Amino acid sequence: MRRFTKRFVRREFPVIVAALALLAVGVSGYHVLEGMSLLDALYMTVITISTVGYEEVHPLGAAGRAFTIFIIVAGAGVVAYFLGV
Repeated sequence: MRRFTKRFVRREFPVIVAALALLAVGVSGYHVLEGMSLLDALYMTVITISTVGYEEVHPLGAAGRAFTIFIIVAGAGVVAYFLGV
């Protein structure tokens, strides 16, 4: 059991933290930059990270588009990190 715990803390836990941090940054960014409600910001973040990308909840300005690019790249980085672990 101790061996599993050490491995989890060393390998899997950072992936979970990175994914949750990206989710928090995404929600906060859309909320602040685009004035979206927290639910709309969460929805935008999830569809962007998951690459589903149905459509934007609200039309995005230049800052929102740049932020979306950041979220896409960061999401790909988290997935690559997960696959590398």
